[in-house]
Amino acid sequence: MTKSYLKSSILSVCLLVLTAGFHQVSQATEQRITATGNGSVSAVPDLMRITFWIEERGNKLSSQKTVVDNTTERLLNDLLKEDVAEKDIQSYQLQIHPQYEQDSDGKTKQSGFIVRREIKVTLRNPENYDNVIDLALSRGVTRVGQIQFEIGDQQALYQQALINAYKQARQKAEQLANTAGLDLTGTLSITERSISRPFMMQMAEASVRSDKVSLPGQQTIEASVEAVFSVENIQNKGN
Repeated sequence: MTKSYLKSSILSVCLLVLTAGFHQVSQATEQRITATGNGSVSAVPDLMRITFWIEERGNKLSSQKTVVDNTTERLLNDLLKEDVAEKDIQSYQLQIHPQYEQDSDGKTKQSGFIVRREIKVTLRNPENYDNVIDLALSRGVTRVGQIQFEIGDQQALYQQALINAYKQARQKAEQLANTAGLDLTGTLSITERSISRPFMMQMAEASVRSDKVSLPGQQTIEASVEAVFSVENIQNKGN
């Protein structure tokens, strides 16, 4: 190995070390601003979920189940006529429980059975709510459960809320930068700080008739982000 080759190799190594060191110093001295932002989007719920129960009490299990099944069949047919799709109806939950009572001696004995079927309905036209409730009660539904109002496409609204949150974070960063005599030059990172969760609003259980004054109003979906922005001195811009 010649001396000239050895010197050339040492020089190359030194240049690499200097270059790496300069890169690290540049990264260490890079100026940045971190800001958080919150965004929200409001919308009127366009879905309604209702739970019905059809119940029959007695001491003849087979005939009780027949009554419940016949009532369920009539209700399902009527729901389909009200433009409720089959995919928006669940009616497979059937419950059978023994019924007990105490005799004159205080002893507990079985007095029959309770047959109950649960029917879950999703209404994609909430304005039809009153008709569906009245129809169900007239068909023998014995109980109407909590009514839930939901927004159908919540994910799309959450994405818009994220965009709004980023815009707020950038606006805050720009205000801070201008106050400090700096200029925003780019976005280095964005971290989502919120979690998209299904949002629903519940009404109390209905017992006799539907309530025409129970309006869901608007629901608000919120999101938050943390963003890191690169900045530089305004007087150094363009140098």
